[in-house]
Amino acid sequence: MIQDMSNIAQSILRPTTESTDQSASAPFVARYVVAMIGMAIIDVCFSGAYVLISGNTSLIWRAALVNIAILVGLNAIGAWFLFRPISKMIAGLHTNSSQRLSPGLRRLRQLALVSSIWAFCVGLIYSVAAFGLGIFNTYPELSAQVPTILKIYGSLWFSFAYAAHFAIYAFFAAAACSETIKHDIHKKWGFNFRPGRARIGHRLAVVILALTLISSMAILLDLTVFRDIRATQGLSVEQAVILDVIATETAAVLCLYFINRTLTSPISRLTEAVRDIGQGKIDTRIAVTSDDEAGKLAFEFNRMAEGLSEKDRMRRAFERYVSQDVVNLAMERERNDDPRASGELRYATVMFTDISGFTRMAEQLEPAEVISLLNEYFDLVNAPIRDHGGAVLNYVGDALHAAFNVVHDDPDHAANAVRAAIAMQNLGRKHLFAGHQKIETRIGIHTGPVVAGPVGSRDRVDFTIQGDAANLASRLENMNKETGTEILISETTRALCHELEDAGVDFRALGTFDIRGRQQTIDLFTIDI
Repeated sequence: MIQDMSNIAQSILRPTTESTDQSASAPFVARYVVAMIGMAIIDVCFSGAYVLISGNTSLIWRAALVNIAILVGLNAIGAWFLFRPISKMIAGLHTNSSQRLSPGLRRLRQLALVSSIWAFCVGLIYSVAAFGLGIFNTYPELSAQVPTILKIYGSLWFSFAYAAHFAIYAFFAAAACSETIKHDIHKKWGFNFRPGRARIGHRLAVVILALTLISSMAILLDLTVFRDIRATQGLSVEQAVILDVIATETAAVLCLYFINRTLTSPISRLTEAVRDIGQGKIDTRIAVTSDDEAGKLAFEFNRMAEGLSEKDRMRRAFERYVSQDVVNLAMERERNDDPRASGELRYATVMFTDISGFTRMAEQLEPAEVISLLNEYFDLVNAPIRDHGGAVLNYVGDALHAAFNVVHDDPDHAANAVRAAIAMQNLGRKHLFAGHQKIETRIGIHTGPVVAGPVGSRDRVDFTIQGDAANLASRLENMNKETGTEILISETTRALCHELEDAGVDFRALGTFDIRGRQQTIDLFTIDI
């Protein structure tokens, strides 16, 4: 039966697949049509139960013909017409046209309701045809003894009950189909749907109430008013009640299946999306497929994910202007409400660097070439600082300001700063910037107490260090011009580098120097590379 339904659905769709844009909607149409003609299976269950209970096998072929003609053929044609606005919407998405979207969106939102109404009408047509042909009239001679008014009441009731079961099934089948279609549209074309105002509780209440009332009323009528009518169908009162229970249970099971699918599918997708967010995939989004609380939850999840994406974009933009280590430190302290977020006393090694002869070099280049050269230069010299545990705090023109044992705890910070300086000089000597330009770097290094933390105004804050150690490191970088060196290291820093001396690094003493602005003299060292 399922194969027959698929074949009929495909035959209906065959004319629409002739055009390229409409072919995009063919799988969606087929899914919906097959879901709607699933009512034929419900009828097979009802009729099969009747045959088993009554023993009337002579109706099978007549019932099958009416089933195929109405519940399959007529139902499929009607379902195809109901889906046409959605087909046009999908074709519009496929061709990137917005002119056909509105009617399709409206029909997609109303698909469960209009499908239920259509299924009720199909159920009435099927019932009229079945009763008119006397398919369930096992004993015609008894039928003549039943009052006409009772026949009319019976026909009306059985038609209503049959159509109501079809309508309930169609509502949830179309709702499930609609959610699948929305999910596929979102995945294929990135179209975002908005949740509606439906409530899961209201739907459950309506279904439970409808099935309970129909079942109770059917049993009550079969026990009282419709005894004679059931007799003409070859059913005793007990058999009629059993048939009523089977019909109700069949409808209930189908409804529970679709309700469970409607609830579990969005929750499963949401769970997977939350897991992806937790793994850092903040570009994760999920389709808003239902118009109830599950849809609202998916919608709010996407809003949350968008907020996280925006924060991540801001963070990445921030990291382009501030060291990533500094960003991580500041965010961690703010998140933990760490009092050190406002500043912390550290014993650190400070490094200042500058490009020798940069002013003369810049005069010979175009502004864009200067920026390109500086970016290439800073990319090169940043790596040794980062690899040895330091953090670049800021750039001023061609100058670089870095510190060790500020962002990360590093007991070997003085030696690591010297190692970084040596690596920077070696890289600079081997590299040709802009393909032809040699660059010499002056470096000053000093160790001492500093205060590390955010400094600035209300609308702009920089993470930096303050203290005499930072000032002295800057002075040492500039004094390389006087001493004819590339690296100047204070006695305080050299005294903390015994491991380097043991490893063969030669600290050459330059003597004792007066530092402008300082009363005390300082012993300076350099390294011959």
